[in-house]
Amino acid sequence: MRLRTVVLLGAAGVTLAVAGSLWWLYASRDALVKRAIEGLGPQLTGVTVTVKRVRLEPVDGTGSINGLEVGNPPGYKSARALVLGEIRLAIDYTTLTSSVIRVKEISLQGPVITYEAGAGGDNLTAIQKHIDAEIAKLAGPGGTDQVSGRKFIVDHIYVRDASIRYGDALSLSMPNVHLRDVGKKSNGASAGEVVKAVWGSIAGGATSVASRAGGVVRDGAKNVLDGARGLFK
Repeated sequence: MRLRTVVLLGAAGVTLAVAGSLWWLYASRDALVKRAIEGLGPQLTGVTVTVKRVRLEPVDGTGSINGLEVGNPPGYKSARALVLGEIRLAIDYTTLTSSVIRVKEISLQGPVITYEAGAGGDNLTAIQKHIDAEIAKLAGPGGTDQVSGRKFIVDHIYVRDASIRYGDALSLSMPNVHLRDVGKKSNGASAGEVVKAVWGSIAGGATSVASRAGGVVRDGAKNVLDGARGLFK
């Protein structure tokens, strides 16, 4: 076999191998992102984080994350702190290969948040404190955020139609949240910092509603109990 033929066959083999690898990455992108969320999520929050399905369309820069569930810290009765039907994403696809990726919009649709008070404070604040500690650790000397390279600027973050549950007695609506230009001032935020901004808005909104509605929550629970007792009179 001539040397030229060997070289051509070798080049063809390398090309096919690269093409196969790129196709595998493209075809597996949803599973890879799902795995990344379920790996980074527990590290940042200190609780279980699971996702049912991820769908990304790199060509037009859109995507969705379905069935996100965030567990509760130890010591709290509820199984989950948050259940979310869908997160919608819109990304500027021209920045996907840049060191700073521009995200046009992150929209959380109809999250169900469980607020539970405990001896050391409420569950949402406990998760927030863990996120804060992890962000500080990652941003410190030798932290992984310093070497990952990828940063994000998020134009808009929406939390819409959220409801807050207080045990099994009462459910209240939380005002919609709209954050703008996350990471813009610092020329990009890490993935952890974006999570911190989103969770901070959720926890802040829920605890604010809980604080303002404290009497309503107590009265609601009391009315449910009184009604149950009345059934047995």
